[in-house]
Amino acid sequence: YLVIFFLVNIILSSYFIDTWPTPNCVSRSLPVLAFSENQTLKIDKYADLTIDKSRVGEHFYSDKAPLPTLIMIPLHELIKYFGLNKVNDDTGRKYPIYIGYHAGIEDSRGFIIPELIPILTIGSLIFGSLPFALMVIMSFAALHKTKPSLSPVLMAMLAWYGSFIFVFSGTFFNHVLAGFLLLLSFILIRKKRYLLSGITLGLGFLSEYTVIVAAPFWFICIWMKEKKVYSSLVFVAGAVPSILFIALYNWLITGSPWKMLNAYHAADAFQKLHHHYGFSLPSLKAIWGLSFSGWMGMFNFTPALYCITFCIILAFINKRKIFLPPETKYVVLFGITFFLIISSFFTWWGGWSYGPRYLIVLAVLFLYEGMIVISKNRINPLLFAVTTLFGVAGAWIAKATVVYMVPFTEDDRFFNPFLHIIIPDFFAGRFNANNALTALFDISPQTGVYGWLILFFISIIGLSILYRKWFNDHTLLTPQSKTE
Repeated sequence: YLVIFFLVNIILSSYFIDTWPTPNCVSRSLPVLAFSENQTLKIDKYADLTIDKSRVGEHFYSDKAPLPTLIMIPLHELIKYFGLNKVNDDTGRKYPIYIGYHAGIEDSRGFIIPELIPILTIGSLIFGSLPFALMVIMSFAALHKTKPSLSPVLMAMLAWYGSFIFVFSGTFFNHVLAGFLLLLSFILIRKKRYLLSGITLGLGFLSEYTVIVAAPFWFICIWMKEKKVYSSLVFVAGAVPSILFIALYNWLITGSPWKMLNAYHAADAFQKLHHHYGFSLPSLKAIWGLSFSGWMGMFNFTPALYCITFCIILAFINKRKIFLPPETKYVVLFGITFFLIISSFFTWWGGWSYGPRYLIVLAVLFLYEGMIVISKNRINPLLFAVTTLFGVAGAWIAKATVVYMVPFTEDDRFFNPFLHIIIPDFFAGRFNANNALTALFDISPQTGVYGWLILFFISIIGLSILYRKWFNDHTLLTPQSKTE
């Protein structure tokens, strides 16, 4: 069943594959192209193709955490060896591209970089779709063990696909990969695999630098679990190779092991990165903006969190026992700290983004662990359905139009991405041609985006029926019997 579940979810998460020439993804791809041509990570030849770059001396580099790019280099050489990287001037330019529409560009096809499309495609699959599908299956497997009052299939799939995490699947960003690695590190603590936990946390740090904030919380959690510092040191030993690697990486490029490349950002708009990497003190505007605001609020872009919070509060009001494992408490402490740190970043909203992308790793932990916590009591099915289906609708409409390219507001006027960008684009017919039906069968983008929605609900129904057939109802404990 897990094999079938995984295959269905890898198809769903790979249905939309991003090949747009956006600054973040292009910045990760250019070193891959440069290395393929000249065995260097310097992107001097292509520096004008992205604003996301750092300048060290007279040379330009990607400003991103290096792991996705470094893994992509041998993968690209492999597809190049088999001749799968062949493109022409028309590649990716058959249908209009509307990502620049709200910046005054009617059609962005002229900005497509055909040579990067194979890199963007593979990168989107490996670092976006694959980790997302794995997180969905990990969540399903954990819920299956707790025997919740709702189907584990419905809980896992509606919650994850109804989040902004899904919008960043199928993209060559770092956030989904970093969230997966952080979640895996957390689960390995629960399984007492402390060395592996340290290794995966270190790899998460190489994917997204802020992940390292979890290290002291994981260290203390292990210490408290085992009542001895040795196990915590084993965890540290697992993380040390990644820290040494980034120190060497920095030293070879910047001349200092402790000076990250993003401290050398070349764009005028990001000069604050040169001082304390752009961090200062949290602001009330950022705290509200990242939590509950209609612009970038994490709860609004992961609405299952509303259901999780409501169920926990209701349990306390009704004096029902809520069991919080020690690991969960440290996730909460990490979450509060991480949230405040991101709230202190000078571009806390994340630029053009669907939801607060810098908080994806936090949303991953809260969604996974939160659903396990509430699964041990009865869950209100109507509340869960309403919140998660709202999230699915929002994420699907975003995938169908702008995906993550939601402009950020440059003033203090009310701005809502759904009301002002996504829904108007949808009804104006500005559809995303980067979908499976359009790419593989030349079907219109409008039909293609509806294809995902149909496939999603067929998948949920099919997997639910198969689950009930293979895991008979009598094996599922009711909430009443669990309480007794």
